[in-house]
Amino acid sequence: MKRLSIVCIAMLSSICLWAAPYTAKIEHVTVFTSGAELAQKVSFPLQAGDNTVVIEGLSPYINEKSLQIALGGGVIVQQYAFSTDYLSADKRRMNTAALEDSLKIAQNALADAERRINTITQMQALLQTGVNSTLTANTGVTTALIDKNLQYYRTNALDLAKQLDATKAEKSELDKRIKALQQQIRENGGLKVGKSGIVTLQVNSPKKQTINAALKYFTPRASWHTTYDLNIASLQAPVTLLMKAHVSQTTGLDWEQARLTLSTGSPSRTNEAPELSTWWLQQQVTRTRGVYAAKTVMLAAAPMADAAPMEEEEMAVSNIGNYVETTEQAISVEYAINLPYTIAGNGKEQMIALLEKQIDDVTYAYYTAPRVDQNAYLVAYINDWSALNLPDGIANITYNGTYYGESRLAANNNDARVRLTLGDDPQVKIKRELTAQNSKISGNTKQVSYTYTTTVRNDKKEAVTLTLTDQYPVSSAKEIQVSVGDKNTPATTENKQTGILTYQLTLAPGESKQIVLGYTVKYPKDWKINL
Repeated sequence: MKRLSIVCIAMLSSICLWAAPYTAKIEHVTVFTSGAELAQKVSFPLQAGDNTVVIEGLSPYINEKSLQIALGGGVIVQQYAFSTDYLSADKRRMNTAALEDSLKIAQNALADAERRINTITQMQALLQTGVNSTLTANTGVTTALIDKNLQYYRTNALDLAKQLDATKAEKSELDKRIKALQQQIRENGGLKVGKSGIVTLQVNSPKKQTINAALKYFTPRASWHTTYDLNIASLQAPVTLLMKAHVSQTTGLDWEQARLTLSTGSPSRTNEAPELSTWWLQQQVTRTRGVYAAKTVMLAAAPMADAAPMEEEEMAVSNIGNYVETTEQAISVEYAINLPYTIAGNGKEQMIALLEKQIDDVTYAYYTAPRVDQNAYLVAYINDWSALNLPDGIANITYNGTYYGESRLAANNNDARVRLTLGDDPQVKIKRELTAQNSKISGNTKQVSYTYTTTVRNDKKEAVTLTLTDQYPVSSAKEIQVSVGDKNTPATTENKQTGILTYQLTLAPGESKQIVLGYTVKYPKDWKINL
């Protein structure tokens, strides 16, 4: 008996220990481009004097140095410690095991009730058959016997009917109980249970009271990025811009009905400003087939070609711009959303519309680079993009209701405006062809000459403005000499370092223009160069 009491006390102590922690609820989350700051609140009672309080429900993936704890009621925090609870999954498994035991008991009780229902139903049938046989006998049936049988039937039939009704009601309750247990077991099995963060506080309270505590900390397991929808209804209408945030997190918690603030800052980056050290140039040498050979050092990077457009499935987005407050901080921009949001901790992105606005300062023109692509592209230029102070992101472009691909919007673009390619226009025809070519060798020198003629024709019913770029080669060695010959149409601009010529053309309806570009290259005859 004494041993049983000790076991019971131990079990009660274990139950009390599990019930002791107070769960902190997430109130507000500031999500950075890398990481997030979680603000949680919890209330708990305190006795006058020293108290030990355990708070659970924190992310296990936190920067412990960032943890801040604020208590009211004149309570003093003497010390605190953060730890990780690895028993969350065990608790869930124990809870599920208890539910499964209850389910087995309920299922056994249901089977017993079904057996009793079948037995009572059979007894009713036998009772009815016995009475009918007695009353329909050809001989020996008297009035007294009939009364006796009817009385027997009435008593037993009513008793069996009551038993049947009670057993059916019991079966109905068991069915409900089993369905509820099965649903709870399924939910337990579907929940992702892992470790949990807990804080143990040693505090001193001046009196017996219930206080509110606020906890704030940084976790690296969250991020957000921006995408845009740019819709151009017509060339005479402003551009409609919709800014969307894609938020994801794996903090080990579900952010349930929390207020969100999205910040373009990134506190996880280093806080040390970079410093320059001496940049020493020296010859780089590589070994080739046992012989040391000098390697040319290129100090200027070649310009990269535009990436090919990628298609993206359209997604419907509810505009909540009226509920978003934008604040420009010293080194970041914050978007505070005045609506509660639930962001699951499974890492899946949730899309939130942040801003919708009309952009009026837009210029439209055609662009072509026939050396690499003999098409004329309609291009929209958003002027003074940097003044909008929007984060970088990919923009999905639609023109007149048709999706035309995507483009990257960058605030640190060297050009003050952003170029958006809307698509090629077959009514502006471009043709670039080699119209002359000569080659000759004189001594140890080879000389080649090329002449290209580009024809531009406007088949539209209105005049068009076209930016055309062409290019001649640029020498990277003193042994290679390049001279530019025919240029019947003076270029608007010429970059001699890259060899790129830019022509600004205006073509009336049905008008054609030709641009002739020729150049000559001299180099050692035994050299192979990329002409």
